[in-house]
Amino acid sequence: MPWPVLLDAHPRAATWSLGERVTTRLSWLDHPELPDDLVLRQVVFRVSPLQDADGRPWAQLITAGDLLAVRAGDHRGGEVALDGCLGVDAYLGLIGDLPATTGVVRRVRVVHDLCDLDTEGWVRRPGHVRLTDVPDASPGRLRTDTSGADPAPPEQERVPGGIRFLSPAQYAGRAGDRLTAPRWQPRGFLVDLDVPQPGPRRWGNAP
Repeated sequence: MPWPVLLDAHPRAATWSLGERVTTRLSWLDHPELPDDLVLRQVVFRVSPLQDADGRPWAQLITAGDLLAVRAGDHRGGEVALDGCLGVDAYLGLIGDLPATTGVVRRVRVVHDLCDLDTEGWVRRPGHVRLTDVPDASPGRLRTDTSGADPAPPEQERVPGGIRFLSPAQYAGRAGDRLTAPRWQPRGFLVDLDVPQPGPRRWGNAP
């Protein structure tokens, strides 16, 4: 069973194309902000503490077969059942002694969030996510989707002898609610990474 992995727009050595074999350092995301049906539930891992150069624990190394990932926020060892998703953290690539995971890319989807515009910029609506299949995880695919949206009016108009720029009040009056209409914004990619067995093992009767 492939493992779901969230990728962001940070530069990567591999393109993560369908069928490509990739080697990467993975992290575990306890709260990946994905719909419930895309989040792993009660997956069992072996865990051991990771220590820094001074011997102080700073994270967990979680393992399941050949899959290895770093989980921040806990230092205990043993066996745990976790909810969440895997991710790729660019920072982990700078730590040379961390183990890596190798797998084959089986599926790539762009993750789009429905966003509303407020004074702070575009803000995600919780729970409003859609996925689009693509052949690879090229960062160039993470462009804002404006399909279905009415285009905003031009900021100028033709007048005899040239053009005249609209004042902010005139422009807002013509644009109306088109300036604040919800928009689908790409957040990253969700990749199905096929890692040698075993796949996710769930605790008890979790589906």
